[in-house]
Amino acid sequence: MWIAIAGWVGALGLLFAFVASSLDKLDNLGTPYHVINLICSVLLIVNATANDAYPFIVINSFWSLMSAYAILKNMRAKEA
Repeated sequence: MWIAIAGWVGALGLLFAFVASSLDKLDNLGTPYHVINLICSVLLIVNATANDAYPFIVINSFWSLMSAYAILKNMRAKEA
């Protein structure tokens, strides 16, 4: 049951970030956007792993790595 909930939270969170960004309510270059993407993509990886959905594991792994990279990039830019 919790795996299904993780999947739904992940999917809805990614949709929220996308819609908020599209409506100029959330900066798609900002750290909050990337944190949402990272958390939600990890939740989707958990769900996809439990369901042996390998294509979704791959795409969400890439999504989470890019989000983590963007977070680190933003943190380094603030330090400079």
